Amino acid sequence: MASPESPRDELAYALITPYSLHKSRTGGILARLLWADVKLVAARMYAPRPESAFLEHYCDAIYDPEERLIPLPYQRLLIEYVLRNFGTPNVRGISNRLAVLVFRGPNAVRDIAAAAGHIHPVPEGDTVRGTYGDYFREEQRRVEQTPALRRRLRLLDKYERLYEVDAESPRNEFFEPAVLVGVSPEMVETHLKLFRRYAYSDGGFVRDAVPELDSPNVETSMVILKPESLRNRNPLPGNLVDFFARAGMRITALKVLEMSVERAREFYGLKVPQFRRQLRDMVSERAAWIVRRARLLADRAVAVLGANPDVARIPANALAVVRETETMPFEEPPPGEVKPVVLDRIYDLLAEKLTDLEPPDRIIDEIADELKDLNAEAEFDELIRYMTGKDPATGQPVDPGTQTLCMAMLYSGRDALAVIRRRLKELRKVYGRNVLQNRAHASDPEEDPIREMSVLGMPAAPEGEERPCDLERVVTDFYRPGADAS
Repeated sequence: MASPESPRDELAYALITPYSLHKSRTGGILARLLWADVKLVAARMYAPRPESAFLEHYCDAIYDPEERLIPLPYQRLLIEYVLRNFGTPNVRGISNRLAVLVFRGPNAVRDIAAAAGHIHPVPEGDTVRGTYGDYFREEQRRVEQTPALRRRLRLLDKYERLYEVDAESPRNEFFEPAVLVGVSPEMVETHLKLFRRYAYSDGGFVRDAVPELDSPNVETSMVILKPESLRNRNPLPGNLVDFFARAGMRITALKVLEMSVERAREFYGLKVPQFRRQLRDMVSERAAWIVRRARLLADRAVAVLGANPDVARIPANALAVVRETETMPFEEPPPGEVKPVVLDRIYDLLAEKLTDLEPPDRIIDEIADELKDLNAEAEFDELIRYMTGKDPATGQPVDPGTQTLCMAMLYSGRDALAVIRRRLKELRKVYGRNVLQNRAHASDPEEDPIREMSVLGMPAAPEGEERPCDLERVVTDFYRPGADAS
């Protein structure tokens, strides 16, 4: 339970507008929001259907004739914006995709609202709306009044007090808020429960909402932002999303997930043969280095210390010295380096096979072949531990009380698999630290991308997405009676 001095956690949300998504501003917006003291816990794409009541209910949740939180002029601005832009067709003639991001943290509502910024016509650049939104007056061309748009605009008649607000004629305002947010815990709860209600009927995989994606050459690629990026007060996930934006693809699904050991093993199962092939040289290089080191130390012992050369150059003796000086049992090696269990076997096999300290290459190759499976399994376990935050053997958290989260995104577009894969290689050169902490995973055409989506229960999976989705689960768990928000 939270201590009396500790603020209870809150949920907050930011809805990224269709125009912001269309202009590939998602990454920049996410980076700004993640500077707040919050953690991203759910994400979902929406594309409200023409026959759905989603937009009407969302406007109902915004409208407050008593003006307790939002003045009527701004209510009218927001509601008209939603009705004109969130449906299809809309006044800008673009896809009506929406991205809902859910955050958790102490004072999350206040922090996300502050990061989003206020709605006003004074230019500024220190908030999301200041940088990515606009509110100014300009001449607008008359938009064709389609039946669907007229039907939505008739909903304005429901909100009687809005007509008290003077709407100049002709109306020459341009308003783009970039994001919509809740400004009180009660408002956020109402809106999140609404998003939960329409999570499947109007959300999920929204490729059909993007007309230009209706082509035989269009593919869908999955990108996973890895755990080291999803830390508190870390804008890096937004920077990574912005990096992929240059590929020209459209985001068509989002999901925040915490992998179990079982799911991670299934997802990365194809990596074991790959590790066996790619990391064999890791063993041979380490074995060759140990032999060189043993020879060097033996020669120094003879030359400097006057050791008996016949004794100092016995392989078992020289290897024991290297093992004693180079092995640090209390320090976990970094990713991509030989693990202790493999290192111990290298020393054992060298001591068993060497007759002198000038072995033929054949012996080193034999050791690499003999240990390639053990080495691949050790690296695989390290990958599972890293992606799940859990011990691969027991499934228990390595750091109890913490979550290890990833964010999965689906990008759709022409030749998406190859294009996103190229961007991934460039991204890893810029942001990658080692073979595991390389920031992101992207679908490999040779490793069955459809299977990967199915394992993670993504909305585009052929058998359908996993339920409950992350947004439904987070909202239900947080607001259930008796839930602990500490």
